[in-house]
Amino acid sequence: MSNRDPLGVTIGAREIYDEVVGLREDVRSVVQNSESVRGTLTDHEDRLRALERWKYALPLALLTALGTAAAELLRALP
Repeated sequence: MSNRDPLGVTIGAREIYDEVVGLREDVRSVVQNSESVRGTLTDHEDRLRALERWKYALPLALLTALGTAAAELLRALP
């Protein structure tokens, strides 16, 4: 063993190249998964917004219906 390599490990250019290629494939996979997750998240956000709009519109619709029913009831009385 030399002073420059105390562990006796030698890594060649081919090993480095293979690892870089593998890393590039891993990054591509992560990017594809990220795009899929982003699309799913956008879909879920849209659905939640629609539910929130419906939830907040429901009390107003109920009040309107009750008001209309009361007005009709008052109109029907002599």
